[in-house]
Amino acid sequence: MKETSRTKNSIFNVSSNLVVYVIKNLLSFVARTIFIKVLGEMYLGVNGLLTNVLSMLSLAELGLSSAISFGLYKPLADKDNEKVSSLMTFFKRVYEVIGVIVLIFGIVIYFFLNKIIKEYDSIPQLNIIYILYLINTVSTYYTAYKEILITADQKAYKLTKINITFTVLLYIFQIISLLLFKNFIVYLIVQFFMQIAQKIVTNLYITKEYKEINFKSNKKIEKSTLATIKKNVKAMMFHKIGNYCINGTDNIIISTMINVSTVGIYSNYNMIITTVNEIILTIYNNITASFGNLLVEEDNKKSLEIYKKMDFLAFIIYSFFGTIFGCAISRFIQIWIGESYILEASIVMLLSFSFFFTGIRIPCSVTKNAAGLYNEDKWVPIIQSIINLVLSIALAKYIGLHGVILGTIVSGILPNFYRPYILFKNIFKENYTKYLISNYIPYIIHFIIILGISYIICSFINISGVIGLILCVIIAMVIYIVSILICFRKTEEFTFFKDIIRNILSKILNKIKPNRKEA
Repeated sequence: MKETSRTKNSIFNVSSNLVVYVIKNLLSFVARTIFIKVLGEMYLGVNGLLTNVLSMLSLAELGLSSAISFGLYKPLADKDNEKVSSLMTFFKRVYEVIGVIVLIFGIVIYFFLNKIIKEYDSIPQLNIIYILYLINTVSTYYTAYKEILITADQKAYKLTKINITFTVLLYIFQIISLLLFKNFIVYLIVQFFMQIAQKIVTNLYITKEYKEINFKSNKKIEKSTLATIKKNVKAMMFHKIGNYCINGTDNIIISTMINVSTVGIYSNYNMIITTVNEIILTIYNNITASFGNLLVEEDNKKSLEIYKKMDFLAFIIYSFFGTIFGCAISRFIQIWIGESYILEASIVMLLSFSFFFTGIRIPCSVTKNAAGLYNEDKWVPIIQSIINLVLSIALAKYIGLHGVILGTIVSGILPNFYRPYILFKNIFKENYTKYLISNYIPYIIHFIIILGISYIICSFINISGVIGLILCVIIAMVIYIVSILICFRKTEEFTFFKDIIRNILSKILNKIKPNRKEA
């Protein structure tokens, strides 16, 4: 019964969030196209840069939401409303303080904008633009805290209607504002008011949905629970700082070392890659709570079996899209917004590998977070971030954008190989070296070879436009599928997913057959 409930909640969460992401990204694509045509690559670069700069302020949160979420799993399962109430009240109060801290640091950063943006003096009303971004960032700490409750309770799918409605309205109003006013500030004001409205409506819905929870509880958190939260927050602090230095500094380095226009061109590739990545992450993030429940209820062997299947699925998905990106993404951008927005082929290859290399460690992160293993590798993101920053800045001086991406890839070697070791040591109690040789390393080698072969073959296609794009995608897909069948068809993980697909197809065919007979 519990297994069915876990699966059902995960399916609901994944499917509902996928619907939101598809609608959101289709509208985002339309809005971005109009944005580029109306405002140009300069403001596109400013948008990407300030998003990165202000995401730095989220470091003040120090992973508290993850620690609280982990702390909510058990009381929610036990229906301990009193404990849930005290945790949520604590979370609210701390987030209010964090909001003030973020505002103060945001004001400090304001005085250093001319150091971060080379073209500071040539961008009209940049000060007002930054202030709008800052207000938008600070406001989330006062309106978004309740969402952690419904997410930890595996019922985030209930927010689908609200999310879809406000997503559609946001992009419609932004598109209208761009066409009518052709002004970046008006665009940001529309964004601010729509996001605030969404958070308020979401909060009201969650309050109504969880009537038994008191968000203004006077009961203090138990000392043992508070000690666990503090311990996890201390560990998550390193992860938050490290992850920002790895994932949130590229645009700042590019703007400082190269120029803000390159940020704009790079962000188009990044948007496409991030869009696909968000959809994939939806699948994995929404099963974190279910996997956390599984780790408590099942034995190590069962958990390892499921982990290996999650790992193989990540490999299949990320290597597939990584190959498509390497062969076709530049052709798509050329059709979409023109030749002047295309990056060098070597940069695209590095981006494709970075996408894959980062993606295949997601199952590890999901499992680690679900198990609450925040302290065991807290030093990893700090070392990784130092490697990333030093290499990215140093290499950017000599090889430009190539160096920024290379720094990210090289810094990823440590977490990609050390974090799975933590899982095998603390959870699965199995031989890690055997897993590396039989699973992980073959996945990486396979992707590099297939990406190289697919790109070389596609480079001989001299047909431009949509036809050339379709041909490249088909060639990459065929090479990829054939290689998977040859290399992995006999593995347990491949057989597992093959049987699932076969069962789904069988059910579809069984539904079609009666209709044919009736006809």
